[in-house]
Amino acid sequence: MSRPSDPNARSRLLAAAERIFIEHGLDGAKVEDITRAASLSKGAFYLHFKTKDDAFQEILASALAELGVILRELEEQRDAWTDRPYPVLIEQWLDADLRIFECLWKHRSIMRLVLEGGGSPKYHHLIDVFADGAQQTTERLVQHGIEQGYYRADLDVKQAGCFVAGGYDRLARRLVRERRKPNLERWLLGVEALCLRALGTPELIEACVNVHAQRLSESARRRRSA
Repeated sequence: MSRPSDPNARSRLLAAAERIFIEHGLDGAKVEDITRAASLSKGAFYLHFKTKDDAFQEILASALAELGVILRELEEQRDAWTDRPYPVLIEQWLDADLRIFECLWKHRSIMRLVLEGGGSPKYHHLIDVFADGAQQTTERLVQHGIEQGYYRADLDVKQAGCFVAGGYDRLARRLVRERRKPNLERWLLGVEALCLRALGTPELIEACVNVHAQRLSESARRRRSA
């Protein structure tokens, strides 16, 4: 009687592959290292993946897809923002930013591997494709903000989208290179303040100042009580 296949083999191989890639880089990683770490055979590996590159691409694509889900959810909520007070909107935007950057921190090792070349330059395009999509999402959100009256009417949508998406992109690249987790809330309060001061109407900016002061105060109180 044939031995039943392990239903968790693929996920075990991917988890082991991620550890091996991070430790050795894509070029230095070997299939046998991955299967040994997963306690599976090379036959099991080749049942699920043609090459180690296929496994690496799936790991990276999965991390980027997780980020993409958060961005899509943010954009899908935009029609519900119309009647919400500015302080509520600013809180929601900040919370969405925190979700994105927590996800980046979760996947920082594999992202850093790609950005530093250890994951092979041919995978850079996946991050570039994601970044281009994020900029397009940002442009649509800027356009929506202009139409709803909380962003300035004189903005060039493409320039504004490039400014905002570019700032977040550079901050994300800095984050995945950090060895210790920074205070993400403080980071994002800073970048959100810069963006809203550049894009927002005076009323939105005033709300931003008040909300951020309250969040900073709450953050300081949590640190004192920790």
